[in-house]
Amino acid sequence: MVITMKLALFFLLFAAPLFAQVVPITKVPLFREGTKIKEATGTLSREDVNSPLSITIEQESGGISTTFIVLPNERLAEMEAVTLKKENSQFRFSGEVFMYGSKNFLLVRSVVSLGDHANRNHPSVIPTDPNLLEITKDDFDDSVHEIFQELENAMGSLVSSIRNAAENPVKSDEQFVEGARITSRRCHLVRNESGAWIAVFVSDSTGLSDPPCTILPNMAFNSLTLWFSKQNPSTPVLLTGELLRYHGHAFLSLHSWRPTHKTDHLP
Repeated sequence: MVITMKLALFFLLFAAPLFAQVVPITKVPLFREGTKIKEATGTLSREDVNSPLSITIEQESGGISTTFIVLPNERLAEMEAVTLKKENSQFRFSGEVFMYGSKNFLLVRSVVSLGDHANRNHPSVIPTDPNLLEITKDDFDDSVHEIFQELENAMGSLVSSIRNAAENPVKSDEQFVEGARITSRRCHLVRNESGAWIAVFVSDSTGLSDPPCTILPNMAFNSLTLWFSKQNPSTPVLLTGELLRYHGHAFLSLHSWRPTHKTDHLP
């Protein structure tokens, strides 16, 4: 009897994994760095407070949706401002894909906020007969402002721009303009408390320097960090890329880099 119970228990333990429900794992292939996203539609989301913002592109054909981590720039700040006012806002955007590790990142270049269909109001006033020889005073009651207001209410818009929206102004920064390019700029690399890599630029001949920039993840950043981790922390490097701005902080989209040579040394 004891032997039979042991055999039954052994059979149950052995057979349980065979009948257990296996949850299929869906693997989404990564996009190649440099891929252009044109006029896609998606919404911003965040897994938790400490997670970066991401945007999900829903497939019209019902396929697997694609999610990108959104890189910081002025366009992302504008999207956040809209999302704070209206949760789950949809955006139509275009941008460039980057790759680092096992994740894809998206740098949004242009974006508009998608709204609802505007109400169409039919005209309540009969237009003046163009054949009339005399024009009465009533024809001049509407001011230019009222005419434009009526047209705006009647036509509306399906897509409203958020770059030029008066309620979401972007503060100017005299230190640098987003989109400015740097070419072979000499700098030192340091890491902050969060582990991010910061490029501290060396002053130029005028004694001025660009603000320190957080280097954004991509393939060039990956090769840079692998090389620099084997160098002396004081080793300078030459960086080429694009400056970006996000909530007053400077970021660098790295295009290329190279170590300094004797001919690059400052006197």
